[in-house]
Amino acid sequence: MQINSNYILVDTPKALDLALINLKQSKILSIDTESSGYYTYYPRVCLIQINSNGKNYLIDPLRIPNLTSLSPLFVDSNILKLFHSAQDDIKALKRDFGFQFVNVADTMISSRLLSMEQSSLSFLVEFFHKVTLSKVEQKSNWEIRPLQKQQLKYAALDTAYLESIWQKMEEDLKKRNLYEEAKSEFEFIANEEFVAKEGEGFSLGKFPDILNFTPLERRKILELLRYRDEKAKRINKASFRVFGNDKLSQAVKEEPNEAKCIERFGKKDGEVIYKLLIAEYNDPIDTSELSKRHGEDLNEEEDKKFQNAKKWRLRIMRVRRMEHSLLPSNKQLIAVLKANPQNLEELRALKVFSDWKVDNYGPSLLAALQGISFDNMLGRLVAVRSKEAFVAKRRKKQNQASRDKDEA
Repeated sequence: MQINSNYILVDTPKALDLALINLKQSKILSIDTESSGYYTYYPRVCLIQINSNGKNYLIDPLRIPNLTSLSPLFVDSNILKLFHSAQDDIKALKRDFGFQFVNVADTMISSRLLSMEQSSLSFLVEFFHKVTLSKVEQKSNWEIRPLQKQQLKYAALDTAYLESIWQKMEEDLKKRNLYEEAKSEFEFIANEEFVAKEGEGFSLGKFPDILNFTPLERRKILELLRYRDEKAKRINKASFRVFGNDKLSQAVKEEPNEAKCIERFGKKDGEVIYKLLIAEYNDPIDTSELSKRHGEDLNEEEDKKFQNAKKWRLRIMRVRRMEHSLLPSNKQLIAVLKANPQNLEELRALKVFSDWKVDNYGPSLLAALQGISFDNMLGRLVAVRSKEAFVAKRRKKQNQASRDKDEA
């Protein structure tokens, strides 16, 4: 397959109409997006890349006010929509444009099911095509117009290799009896509804070196983070671009000084931050508060079920020899045990798992939640090759290629 890194910039309604003539004739659309999230608090899609029949279309939603003409393509069951990390792109496209999707495939999920050494796009391109993708434009400001040529070329390459990679992965998934599982996961992602996140846009536990602060200092950092988060929302700017974490750390560690706060944060913000630093707090934050995980708010009966569910998950992981990212998360397990489904249809109705997971994991999970033995229900599960086995096989191929070269 010829890989074309050239691109067609689609930044007018007329150009979009012309692009649609080719896109409608496609059997496969490789899709990616570039967003503003590295610069803005509220991310928005700034570019939509679609590779079709060897042509790279870069569609500019900031220049084209109405993209509804793309909707029929995305819901056409005869056209495969191919992504790498479909969940992120599909959620963004649903959020900003209300698009829906039918017939989707994802090379990232496929790489994990196939137990490849890594699941990043750059790794897959290098593995299958021996090409190293540049990451220089990864954190570009995609809102600025006009976009630069190097940005456009970078964006085009993100979709240029997906189809050829998928063709090889699809064949391997079928050979290893993983194709139906993969298809079900793709369908689940395509059908997930976008739900806006509520609450604070930060986690105190992820603040750099948070364990090195005293409980009182952690409380002050929390108040500063809340102030920064509110300002970031108000001016729609990425939080770390409002005030860096290093400035917040320094302000908390030093003796409070209003003049220094004003110098560091500016007059208005400095005055507010100074008041936050000298305020009295009666609720310092201990280390134990930072390490709370899903499950610590459960009652005794729920916690017993949660422990059973985690043991079930570990057993599945060992039986299938698969990585944890493909298995139900703590959040999903807790959603299930709190709903307390009594059968597979009630479990399916929760929309927590794909249909494949409901059919193949559901019986044993429901048994585990009830404290019933489930080992005899796992016999039909297909083992997934371990990462270690994959890396060993790859190294063996590389060593053999090296020996062949030396002998030649």
